[in-house]
Amino acid sequence: MDKNASIDQYLDLRGFACPINFVKCCIALEKLSINQVLKVDLDLGEAETSVMEGLKERGYNVKIYNKNSKKVTLLILSE
Repeated sequence: MDKNASIDQYLDLRGFACPINFVKCCIALEKLSINQVLKVDLDLGEAETSVMEGLKERGYNVKIYNKNSKKVTLLILSE
């Protein structure tokens, strides 16, 4: 999965506490077809770490698309 991947769904989860942001990602991914991409904006820190680790544990391909001092943007491939 590269940065030029087509985005099929976008979630802005900044401001949501754990585990709500992880649950919202899982629900969105369940609704996507195979090989579709979910783009997610998250707060840095606990949200970033818990969502990335949780999704990787479930077998999703998770890549950091962009990261700055305010947020991280992930691309997640639905499988």
